[in-house]
Amino acid sequence: MILRLPYPDKLLWPNGRTRSPHAKARKVKSHKQMAWGSALAARADFTPSETIGLHIIVHAKRTGPLPDKDNVVAACKSYQDGIAQALGIDDKHFATPTVEFASTRTGEFVIRVGGAGQ
Repeated sequence: MILRLPYPDKLLWPNGRTRSPHAKARKVKSHKQMAWGSALAARADFTPSETIGLHIIVHAKRTGPLPDKDNVVAACKSYQDGIAQALGIDDKHFATPTVEFASTRTGEFVIRVGGAGQ
């Protein structure tokens, strides 16, 4: 299953700062819903196993440096929660995500569910 999702909001990154914890909570909820909707639409051909691999392909924003791999994984936590909810599983069944950086800079994350850990 392959999902194309927008670049996570700056508040979801480990160094994201806000004065309002409610602003971050709203972003977490909206990103979780985006991932849930995408996974729900794509789950028809997916059969989960005991451990499910996640591979994140980062198409960075047009400007700025590439993020660190560990920060990418942290920023995708809301996406992982939404995907797990759509599949009807607990997110503990996901293997540690792998991260790859694409050469194109379109500002999106492509998440491949299954494969490496399956």
